[in-house]
Amino acid sequence: MYSYTVLIMRKDATDKRPMTLHISARLLWVLVVLALTSPFVGFMLSAGWLAPVWLRLNLKNMEQAVEDAEKNLHPLQKQNADLAARKATLEEQLQKARQELAGIETRVTMAETAKQEASTRLAAAETELITLKQSLATYEKLLKPKLDRELVQCVDLNAVAKDGAVRYGSGFAKVVRTAQVPANLVAKVRVLVGDNAVMMEQGKGLVAEHALDVNKSPKLAGELKLPASASGATRLLDLKIYDGSQVVGYCWKAF
Repeated sequence: MYSYTVLIMRKDATDKRPMTLHISARLLWVLVVLALTSPFVGFMLSAGWLAPVWLRLNLKNMEQAVEDAEKNLHPLQKQNADLAARKATLEEQLQKARQELAGIETRVTMAETAKQEASTRLAAAETELITLKQSLATYEKLLKPKLDRELVQCVDLNAVAKDGAVRYGSGFAKVVRTAQVPANLVAKVRVLVGDNAVMMEQGKGLVAEHALDVNKSPKLAGELKLPASASGATRLLDLKIYDGSQVVGYCWKAF
C-alpha cells in the first residue's frame, strides 16, 4: 500500500491527465537518506580512494619524469663542462691572438713611421746632394781657370787634414798620349778657405811649388799648414800646373 502519491502535470497541457507516481514511506526515506548521505559518501570515496589512487599514479609519473630528467642531466652536465673548458681555451687563444695582433700593429706602425722618416730623410738628403752638386759646379766654374792649353791631367788627387795641416798627393797623366810634354813643368798647390767661392778666390791661401817631370816621375806629394780660419769653413786644395807662364793643367779637391 502506497503512503505517498506524486502528481506530475505539464503547465502547457492542463487538459491532459497528470502522471501519477506512488511512493512508499520506506522508499521515500531511502531517497531522503541517499540525498543527505550522497555528498558525504562521495567525499569519502574521493578522499579515501580516488584521490590516493590519483596521487599514487601522479607520483609515479613524477618519479619517472625525475628519473628521466636525471638521466638527461648527466650528459648535459658533461656537455656543459666540455663547453666551459672549450670556452676557457678559446678565451686564452683570443687573448693571445689579441696580444699578437697588438704587437703586429705596433711593429707595422713603427715600420710605417720609420718608412716615412726614411722617406723624409732621403728627400732631404737628395735635396742636399743636389744643392752640393750645384755648389760644387759653381765652385768649379768660378775657380777653374781658362787653360791656355791642356797637356796634363790629375790622377787620384787626395787631400787629408790632420794636426792643423793638409797632406796631399796626386798622380799625373798626359791628356794625349802622343803629345810632347815639357820636362820643366811646375805644380803650384794652394789651400783655399772660405764660406763661398768668392771668399775663397779673394782669400790668400798658402802656396807650395813642386817641379814636375811627367815623363820621369808623374807623382807629387807634400804638406801645407792650414790657416786658423780653416776650422768650420769650406776648404779646397787647388792645384795648377804651369809651363812657364801658361797653365797646362788644373784640378782641385774639397777636404
